[in-house]
Amino acid sequence: MIFPKSLEKGSTIGIVAPAGKIEAEAIHFAEKCLHKRGYKVVVGENVCNTFHQFAGNDAHRAADLQHMLNSKDIDAIFCARGGYGTIRIIDEIDFTHYLEYPKWIVGYSDITVLHAALQNKIGVASIHGPMPKNFPDKSEDDEDIMNLFDLLHGQLPDYKIKPNKLNRTGEAEGILIGGNLSLIYAMRATQLDPNPHGKILFIEDVGEYIYHLDRMMQNLKLSGFLKELNGIVIGDFTEMKDNDEPYGQSVFEVIKEAVDEYDYPVMFGFPAGHNHLNQPLVLGKRVSMKVANCSCQLSF
Repeated sequence: MIFPKSLEKGSTIGIVAPAGKIEAEAIHFAEKCLHKRGYKVVVGENVCNTFHQFAGNDAHRAADLQHMLNSKDIDAIFCARGGYGTIRIIDEIDFTHYLEYPKWIVGYSDITVLHAALQNKIGVASIHGPMPKNFPDKSEDDEDIMNLFDLLHGQLPDYKIKPNKLNRTGEAEGILIGGNLSLIYAMRATQLDPNPHGKILFIEDVGEYIYHLDRMMQNLKLSGFLKELNGIVIGDFTEMKDNDEPYGQSVFEVIKEAVDEYDYPVMFGFPAGHNHLNQPLVLGKRVSMKVANCSCQLSF
């Protein structure tokens, strides 16, 4: 696995929008935040375009991403937001020049597709973390924002969280993979589908029906994906929905049932995903997880 070099004061950050459309005000706010931290900023030519629900048509979004990947003057790339659309353009992206000068790519939600391409196609680590769309709702000393920029400057995080009663205790190590569960499910049986053997899987989601969550987990179980893992870290599942006739289980109970027959550690409630606190994670990096009755730790 290739790990991009750390940023320095004066490094240049590019902003692209490979998925949903975003308001220009949010981009301007993000630029100010990054300038204040001492970075130069380059915004993709088409970032503030709109085409239906997308930030421009497929060709425009792909062109912006390709330009930032190719440019030796860009030291890191922030994806402006998630939404939907990255999967529509990922096959058009050529990583040849990017591999000559790999740089950190930051994003979550729909950006799970780009993370998967980086790890599964070319072997480069990337960061699941806050995006410019989130910046207006945050302060510069929010814990996840501070951890994100520390990480970009080479300081790997060591997280300790409160235990959850549904946790399964134990210790494990493995390469961290995953992201948004709906996108993981959408990439099954494609070239972006990861090899789960010996990996630690992180999952989160937003706005899904609980029965659909169960369907996705059953897919991972029936295919043998869950069986091959060394452990699972469950992040935030926000704004989840139920039918008029209740499904009968909570989100965490659905996941727990799907992994009950395996003996690896399971950590519920890691603060990453679509809640306000979205702690950054290095996908493609080896992690150790320790789940005990009194404490939980995830260390890179």
